[in-house]
Amino acid sequence: MRTVARLIERFTRQLGVLGGFATLMVMIVIILDVAGRTFFNAPIPGGNELSELLLVVLIFLGLAAAQQGRNHYTVDIVTHLLGPVAQRRLETVGMVVSLLVVGLLAWLSAKHAWQAMLQGESSYGTISFPIWPARVVIAFGLGLLALQLIIDIVKTLCSLDRPAEDDTPTSPVG
Repeated sequence: MRTVARLIERFTRQLGVLGGFATLMVMIVIILDVAGRTFFNAPIPGGNELSELLLVVLIFLGLAAAQQGRNHYTVDIVTHLLGPVAQRRLETVGMVVSLLVVGLLAWLSAKHAWQAMLQGESSYGTISFPIWPARVVIAFGLGLLALQLIIDIVKTLCSLDRPAEDDTPTSPVG
């Protein structure tokens, strides 16, 4: 089980890197599009659509990596007042709720992506640009996030029965 979790997490990190590379590609496409429009009065055909697809790649392929690194926003106005075990329990409850929501979104997105792929869904702009790949990336990214949440829930549940470093009683110095 640990080996599978490590492989998934390694794959997740690599997709996070790919998402970072998509950022670079968005910048290049926008710069070339603006330069073409400004200096040659000829923007890149489909440049906006390509940027939108790359933005989807950037966001949704990086979700699981952000979860793995605990880089999503959290609000701890009250939870920081709790003890470490209570914090981990509350974190587990939050991850379970997140898993339910993300799992539902992944399932619905996968259904929609499948239909879009079968229909060859595309945009109607200056050029016909396929939309279905973005829908597939969304479903895949949400599915991977759900998988990462499952891994994190299992890890957290396994650590609940072990005391954290902060839980160990300190002996009085005397």
